[in-house]
This record gives sequence, C-alpha cells and structure tokens, in this order.
Amino acid sequence: MIIVLSPMAGINDKTFRSLCLSMGADVVYTEMISVNGLVNGNKKSFEMLPLPKENAVIQLFGNEPEYFSRAVDIIMKYNARWVDLNAGCPVPKVVKNGYGAALMKSPLLVRKLVEVMVSKGIRVSVKMRVGWKEEQNFMDVARAASDGGAFLVSIHGRTVEQGYSGNADWEPARILKKNLKKIKIGVSGDIFTPDDAINAMNYTNADMLFIARGAIGNPWIFRQIKEKISGDTPKVVTFGERRDVLKQHLMGTIKEHGVHGIMFFRKFLAAYLKGLPESHAIKARTLRTSDLRLLMGIVNAYFDKLISCEQGGVERGNTQS
Repeated sequence: MIIVLSPMAGINDKTFRSLCLSMGADVVYTEMISVNGLVNGNKKSFEMLPLPKENAVIQLFGNEPEYFSRAVDIIMKYNARWVDLNAGCPVPKVVKNGYGAALMKSPLLVRKLVEVMVSKGIRVSVKMRVGWKEEQNFMDVARAASDGGAFLVSIHGRTVEQGYSGNADWEPARILKKNLKKIKIGVSGDIFTPDDAINAMNYTNADMLFIARGAIGNPWIFRQIKEKISGDTPKVVTFGERRDVLKQHLMGTIKEHGVHGIMFFRKFLAAYLKGLPESHAIKARTLRTSDLRLLMGIVNAYFDKLISCEQGGVERGNTQS
C-alpha cells in the first residue's frame, strides 16, 4: 500500500513535504500550480515547484491543452515523479474560471488534457471528486482519464458542493477499483487516524491512500499507518517528540519563507497544539506573536510542563485540563 501526502493549497510547501517524507510518506504532492502561471513566467508559480532532487509529484491546474503542453515542457527538468491533473478543487474562485472541479463537467476535456501530457513522455494522474450534486459522474471522468493514458485516478469522497463538510464517502473509490482494471485507484477523504486508513484500505481495496488534513500538525500519521498495516501498535507520540518536530517544522518554514514564515506556520502551530492539555490559552498567546524568541519561549515553557507531567514530575502526571 502506497501512502501519499495529498495536495493541499497553502500547506504543501517544501518544508512540509520533506517532513512528511521523513515520517514515512511514500509520495508527496506539491500544491496545485497554475499552468497559465508557469507559461507566463509567474514567480509564485515557479516558487511552488519542487527541487529537482526532491522527486515530488507536481499537480497542475488549468483548462487549456496548449498551456498544459507548454507547462510540461517547462517542468521536465524538475524530475517530477509524475504530473497530476487537478480536477477536484472545489474552491469557488477556481471553479468559476473553469479549473479544478469544473473539469468534471467535461470528461472529454479531461481526456484531452491527459493525452497532451502523456504525449510528452511523462506519467500522469488525475485527482477528482465524486462529481456535482446533480451529476455524480466520477465513473465517466475516471474512464476518460484512463482512456487518455493516466495511470492513476484518486478520488475524494465528497461532491463539489460539499467542499470539506459532511462525511467522505469511500464507496466511489470501491466502485472505481472494482470496475476499472487498467488504472490504479487512490482513495481520499476523512483519513485522520491509522484505523481510518485500515478501514479505507479494506473497504475500497484501493492502491493508494491519500492523506490530507489528517497530516496537518500530525505528520506521524504516515509512520503510524505503516505500523498499523504491519500489525504493530502505532507508537505514541511523546510530548518531547511533538515539541522537537514542531520546532524543526517551524525553523524549516522560516528558512523557506523568510520573515513571513512565522505567520505561514500559524495554521500548523494551532494543529500541533490541538487537543493538548490547557492548550487554548497557549494557542491564543502563540498566534498573537510574530517574534520568534518570544514564540519559542512560550512553546518551550508549555512543553516543559507537559513533559514533566508525562515523566511523573511535580504535578504527578496530571495533564488533564
């Protein structure tokens, strides 16, 4: 079973991808990158591309075959594991321009875009959703992708209108795996724990598990899923390990993004602290500061207390809020 860090806009920077690989992810995706931006020389689009040695999957979005053809020419030197077509982003500003999940209304266009990229000699996958509420045509889109030469289709078990609300439905992934024999299937949506991963794997028989929000503030999930698949009890993440990884992630983010790194990291910081004892007040304090020394002082003091409790210190292990 291949465990994948699913593409997430504003999340999957180089630092996070590297961290997830170190925690056991087999494959990592970039954020979605505009083919228009690449062709037009947009600086931000190029900054999202992986380093050549990183060997990540590059996810592209757009809707014009010519732009996809030219974009693939541009990214060839980046040594991508493969290229993924985004046909699943539900964000309104993306969809209204005919990108992302809007492509699911045009299976023939999906096929054409895949064909254009495959003709360049690169492996191509497609990431999509169940469909729109009025037309859940995931089978038609998956067949179109397969006919175009894609080797993999991954499906997020929600409609476009659902966004990330409600519960993900793994049934479409099961149906695709049962009916499409020439293509690999990935399942995505609501995989937050090792048990979720096992359930999704057993229910769908998918070839790949795509982990998205379940990895934010919890990069250990990749390691724990593999431990669970091997029949072992997933190792508990200690407070000390959580602090060490938080700090490693923070410093990497600052190195990558410069002065804006602390602000970029806030979404991760809140997730690392989520569910920890008496974390609400700490989150409020840390999210208000942009001073690295002050931030680390707050984080270190908080985790020192938790580690003391965890080791049976003066508070005798009472870490409950």
